Amino acid sequence: MADGRVSPPKLRCPPSVLIVEDQMLIAFLVDDIVRELGYGVSATASTIDAARHELAKRNFDAVLLDIGLDGPYSPEIADVLSEMAIPFAFVTGYREPFEARHADVPLLSKPFTSEQLRVLLERLIWRGHD
Repeated sequence: MADGRVSPPKLRCPPSVLIVEDQMLIAFLVDDIVRELGYGVSATASTIDAARHELAKRNFDAVLLDIGLDGPYSPEIADVLSEMAIPFAFVTGYREPFEARHADVPLLSKPFTSEQLRVLLERLIWRGHD
């Protein structure tokens, strides 16, 4: 790409999602809903280090990211995802991102419904592969 960003990989069939969530019960719930909606789950990461490891694999089409990973707020993975041009959304108990640079990132507030997650995933998957 002309701006130096890496283009996203070709869309998988079914599309696959990386879940980055430090609360395992929530991670399991999100995993179940994502699969019920017909998407694959490439992995679940619960720490910044695990998320970085999974990001390096590039075996997903979008990322669902807890904004409070490894503490009350950690923008590091969001910044990496932006740099890599990977579609992602915050899935969080917070009502807004903490950084102005993340203002355009979709945000799904916990608790959420399966329908809300479905709409978010459609937006992420197809936005990243238009």
